[in-house]
Amino acid sequence: MNSFYNLSIISAEIKKCLKILLCYPMELVFWCIFPIFWAVPFIFQGNALVGGMESEAFSDLTGTTQFMPYILIGAVLNTYVLSALYGMSNSLREESYWGTLELILGSPCSKIPILLGKALNEAVTSTLFAVMQIFICIIIFGLDVAVNQILPIMLIVILLMLGLYGLSIALAGITIQIKQSHSLIHTIEYLFYLFSPVRYPVNINPWIRMVSLVIPLTYALTVVRGIMLLDKSLINLWQNVVILLAIDIGLIVLGYYIFFYIEKRARKSGIISMY
Repeated sequence: MNSFYNLSIISAEIKKCLKILLCYPMELVFWCIFPIFWAVPFIFQGNALVGGMESEAFSDLTGTTQFMPYILIGAVLNTYVLSALYGMSNSLREESYWGTLELILGSPCSKIPILLGKALNEAVTSTLFAVMQIFICIIIFGLDVAVNQILPIMLIVILLMLGLYGLSIALAGITIQIKQSHSLIHTIEYLFYLFSPVRYPVNINPWIRMVSLVIPLTYALTVVRGIMLLDKSLINLWQNVVILLAIDIGLIVLGYYIFFYIEKRARKSGIISMY
């Protein structure tokens, strides 16, 4: 009975979030298209600098001479980062705007199903955005995706999402305390953008490479690019998969601990009802 009750909470939360999203169709268009176009200037810049779409110097760092597919894959996977940070982390702040945060946190139900509902909603919408972006990349830029690569890539995307949602749950808790999430989200977004290989290989700088080792997106991009561009299998990339899984577990445990600690503290201080 308790399990059925929790599932109904998760289902209701997903439906609510999807209904709200569908009220703003231009937001769907934005997230399906613009992450790809943010990457286009880097492609043009690379083409201008090397005089073509291939670079031997780029191959020395990444194993492939084709920098265009490298950048496009980074843009697509980075969608999950943006969606998790802005959607999941900012969700409780939006509940505060709507006047429902106090009702949610004061309800007798467990908060875990509510957070899971928000996380699963973000997973569904992020995957929709990513599929549309891949379709655009195939049609316009000629990106190749083999059928036998789909399942391994899906596995890595799931592992990436687990880590991102662990981080986002922690940020959602911090949002309850500080009341404003945009500055914190932008900071983490830029850190991911700078220290993970979204647009360029982290091997270009030892400090960037060192910091990238603790970011889950680094390992997800390494595996997906290894599969798509270097024709490797998950067996060849198992070390990156294991490290990604370990980071996921750490972020999930830390995220839930931070959320429930701050939520309990906020209840006692009465800060929830403040702006």
